[in-house]
Amino acid sequence: MLNFSFESNWLLGLAIGVSVVNALLLCVIVYRLVHVFQLGGYRFRPFVKWLADMRIAFYVRLFALSLLSFGAMFIVNIIFDRWQDLVAISYASLIFYFTFAIVFCLNILRKKEKVKLRFTARVIRLFVLLFIVFAVISYTIIWTGSEGVGGYVRFSFIAFIPLLVPPLLIIVNYLIFPLEAIIRYHYVRVAKRKLHSKEFENLVRIGITGSYAKTSCKNILADMLSKKYKVAKSPSSYNTPMGFARTVNDVLVNGDEVLIFEMGLRYKRNIRQLAKMFKPQHAILTAIGTQHIETMKTVEAIIAEKSELVKAIPPDTGIAVLNGDSEGCVKIYENLDVKDKILTKVGKSKSKYFADKISVSKDGCEFDLVLGDEMVRCKTTLLGKHNIENIAMCATMAHKLGVSGEQIAESISELKPTPHRLELIKGASGVIVLDDSYNASEQGTRAALDVLSLFNGKKVVQTPGIIEQGKNQGKVNFVYAREISKVADEVIIVNEVNREALVEGLKSLEFPLEKIHLVKDLEGAKGLYSKLLSSGDVLLIANDLPDNFA
Repeated sequence: MLNFSFESNWLLGLAIGVSVVNALLLCVIVYRLVHVFQLGGYRFRPFVKWLADMRIAFYVRLFALSLLSFGAMFIVNIIFDRWQDLVAISYASLIFYFTFAIVFCLNILRKKEKVKLRFTARVIRLFVLLFIVFAVISYTIIWTGSEGVGGYVRFSFIAFIPLLVPPLLIIVNYLIFPLEAIIRYHYVRVAKRKLHSKEFENLVRIGITGSYAKTSCKNILADMLSKKYKVAKSPSSYNTPMGFARTVNDVLVNGDEVLIFEMGLRYKRNIRQLAKMFKPQHAILTAIGTQHIETMKTVEAIIAEKSELVKAIPPDTGIAVLNGDSEGCVKIYENLDVKDKILTKVGKSKSKYFADKISVSKDGCEFDLVLGDEMVRCKTTLLGKHNIENIAMCATMAHKLGVSGEQIAESISELKPTPHRLELIKGASGVIVLDDSYNASEQGTRAALDVLSLFNGKKVVQTPGIIEQGKNQGKVNFVYAREISKVADEVIIVNEVNREALVEGLKSLEFPLEKIHLVKDLEGAKGLYSKLLSSGDVLLIANDLPDNFA
């Protein structure tokens, strides 16, 4: 009797141990999928689209893992059944499954991420629940196999759990959604209470949105306003409701006089929701473009949603600054019922706020900045005319809030580029790198090509093309490639997402085929640098697909 109890306990412990180990391996396998889920805002549709359109190879590898493991375990059970107890042999056959699974996991861990998975509290909760689900399913299969269910199959069905990882992630996300909604509501509520408390009743709140240049304008404006005020701003590109909560709860401190918050748009009502939380007093609308048209469907929908920010400011006391060089911003300006609204321009303008007498070179920009009754000559190391647009908007807001023209000019001379937004890097080998890897808009990519044209030496453009353009994505990238062909001497096309459209666009203007280089990923592109680039040459890294597209 004691013997039986000992054996039962031993088998129970072994079953639990195997289940735990398998759950850990499955958590490594699901790591990549959780990363994609996070990049897509934990939304169902972007994740399913990635699964359907982008990752056939991922499924093939999963299927190979499961089929090879199942086949090996099944064959071992048949061959050795006559000599040994089938349960013991079934446990031994798991060695094949775990070996294949470990190799699969090592390949996942070797892949370099452009943006690391952020182990937020939400991600940790998701992994914990996934681990529990994986462990329960694993134990159930082992327990039923130990009871003699399935004949020679026994534990072999454990090899098919990896194929269930994608749907299980979706199911677990739905199960945890109510809890996440409660937690999000709590943090946002705390942030709203803090922001609108007596302690911050005199805080100047400025919202910034636009299809591009939001982060750049936020940083430029913060630098300008810091000449007179103590300024807080949303970190990095945090521009969602939880970004709002983190900004207010973690960044805003007693004594801050100005808070600048960047507002992102991907779906309808995003800006309206953020404006309701933040209650901005003033606003900057940087530009209207086609970025995120895949989710917003039309430019008109983008215009309508972006206008929610400037409509949210007090009409009698609020300041609205809009980019007069953006057609969409001009449309919003014409229908905007705000007393103090300014349309800034690059070039002579009827407005009292504009930049004129512009000189753009590979070393930066010089221009006259007209700020109402003041005019100052400005110089910046930021590259491209588009940065003058950004500076003009921010300078207008800063001047309206009491910063002098002299202080603004001083700030402009000190500006540093926002990382990965047309950032000039001089390599040790003498190669000049224009890092515009964060940029992903039609307008931004054209601006980068304009800057590239200012340089001497061989010009190499590295790009995966432009994404999130919906049904027009092929056409957009065809046109983009034609623009590249007018400037570049060599082109490196990364990834397969837009490869066909880009190649066709280059060929349409008879760009030499031997100058078109096709690579699978960034590592492949880097492998070409020594062959294509030498001292004095210029490499433009134009856009870099996020991990959920790469």
